[in-house]
Amino acid sequence: MQMCPHFRRCGGCYYLDIPYTQQIKKKQEYLNNTLSFLKGVKIEQIHPSPQEFFYRNKMEFTFSGTAEEPILGQHYIGSFLRIENLKMCLLFDERIGRILEDVREFARKFKIPPYNKKTHTGILRHLKVRVSKTTDEMMIILVTTDAFNFHDEFAEVFKKYPFVKSIYHGINRKLSDIALCDEYNLIAGEEYIREKIDSISFLISPESFFQPNTQVAHIIYRETKEEMKLTSDEYVLDLYCGSGGIGLYIAKDVKFVYAIDIDINSTKILEENLKINDLKNLEVITGDVRKILPFVKRNNFDFAICDPPRSGMSKKAIRRVCEKDVKKIVFFSCKIETGVENLKEFLKCGYKVKKVIPYDMFPHTPHMEVIFFLER
Repeated sequence: MQMCPHFRRCGGCYYLDIPYTQQIKKKQEYLNNTLSFLKGVKIEQIHPSPQEFFYRNKMEFTFSGTAEEPILGQHYIGSFLRIENLKMCLLFDERIGRILEDVREFARKFKIPPYNKKTHTGILRHLKVRVSKTTDEMMIILVTTDAFNFHDEFAEVFKKYPFVKSIYHGINRKLSDIALCDEYNLIAGEEYIREKIDSISFLISPESFFQPNTQVAHIIYRETKEEMKLTSDEYVLDLYCGSGGIGLYIAKDVKFVYAIDIDINSTKILEENLKINDLKNLEVITGDVRKILPFVKRNNFDFAICDPPRSGMSKKAIRRVCEKDVKKIVFFSCKIETGVENLKEFLKCGYKVKKVIPYDMFPHTPHMEVIFFLER
């Protein structure tokens, strides 16, 4: 494996100079220490990622430089303004170096100025790339400050790549340096790319959530379903469901699923996911968990699946879950510090942690995905 020449500067990698087995050991020690308050609870060994490199299915790159010499890459570690001009990325996809260089050449050819975060001038902000690890389809999203007149020229860049199936232009007029957009316009190709885990298909849009490491997601979904010991009679709450994750995956093995998410774009795609998978036992509800959960008519559930964002669940949302008669909770945490705070709130409601299963969703970074199984 060729060492990435950027890793000591690029914000994407932290542990790349540490052997993978040592990374797992460091994470395990940290997890055990952080969860030491769970007396008598089994904390399994971290399940390593089957793919150490090129595992991510989504990456965001930032523009900098000038119209004559555009830079496209990722932030230097600890820097808000400085961008490393990437030629390869060991975390995302082996082909990304060619894509980045072609986009830089496109920007250079048409003299399109990158966005300047100090003066808030310029056009090019981000390049977001998504790839299906099971179908090999790639989606390209160019993010600018406003409309620009090079849609056809930008689409032309990728005609030589048969794996590029979807090309979007996104507009972000906000001053903040985020890749979220006010609107998206499909420039060329298909509206979605498709990911697949076992028999379940997942449509991927520019903003839909999908676990960033497809192979580890597959392992998590399969092993979580086995751990739940489903009998086809269960009623399940799927909270922070996004466009469909573990709740969609297990739907065919339970009685009924109530899936809730605040993002209407995600729930619309979940509706489409139900259609392409021919699933009719899942109700999609758009709303804030802490506000909408009391209006779910059913009050007793066999499981609640909670897969909140990195910031975790609010105390009120946890109280809403506890107010329902939920026998067991499957709690996903991608940031163990906030996960611990949420766990302590569930413990106050009378739940007990029965098992902890960690997975290395993010090799070469300090992060991991931890699944907690709780009962009351």
